[in-house]
Amino acid sequence: MGSKVEKRCDMENVMGVYFMGIGIIIPSDCPDEQLFRLIDQLNAREDIRVLVVDDGCEGDIVYSRILSQIGERGCTVLHHRHRLGKGAAIKTGIEYVTGHCPEVTGIVTADEDGQFPAEDIFKVCDQLEQEKEGIILGTRNLKHHQEPYLIRLKNLMLSLYFRMSTGIACSDVYSSLRGIPRKYFDLALSVDGDGRDFGPLFLEKAVKGRIPIVFLPSH
Repeated sequence: MGSKVEKRCDMENVMGVYFMGIGIIIPSDCPDEQLFRLIDQLNAREDIRVLVVDDGCEGDIVYSRILSQIGERGCTVLHHRHRLGKGAAIKTGIEYVTGHCPEVTGIVTADEDGQFPAEDIFKVCDQLEQEKEGIILGTRNLKHHQEPYLIRLKNLMLSLYFRMSTGIACSDVYSSLRGIPRKYFDLALSVDGDGRDFGPLFLEKAVKGRIPIVFLPSH
């Protein structure tokens, strides 16, 4: 497993070896002060550890400085040498946790832009600690989000397809707020999508594998 990570991830800047409880994986391709604020809020809880996966932006001087400061805040920071996509970043994080963090019982994926506030992420963490068999999906009320029309239309069409193919209604299949128990790490790593399509493909694969999906409304 370690060899897979090393092929696409610079391991020299990894900070921290063992996590306790829940690991938070945050893909990053343009970190800014919003990520600082989110990490500071997440670090307030001692039962979670934050892992940021830099998706190929380390070559930028400004981004490199931000990522270095993130590491100084006690986060584990992994680096892709080239941009590979959000799904690939999540897989890199899961591979690292699988190989280096035996005390992590599950992971929660989140965005770097604060789209999901820390309180929503904590709700998924708490649910994940109780839920041993299912996958948690934090769902947004998209009527309250000013998404571009084409993105809203794509989400609607994909939601209809998801319902037709699985029989399960999900209005927010693109939600990046997911809680995944450790027992399903291999399933997540087997998903073909490496970009934004990772989320819907992962959910579809989970449903077809008869894994329960727990929907947890967020803001």
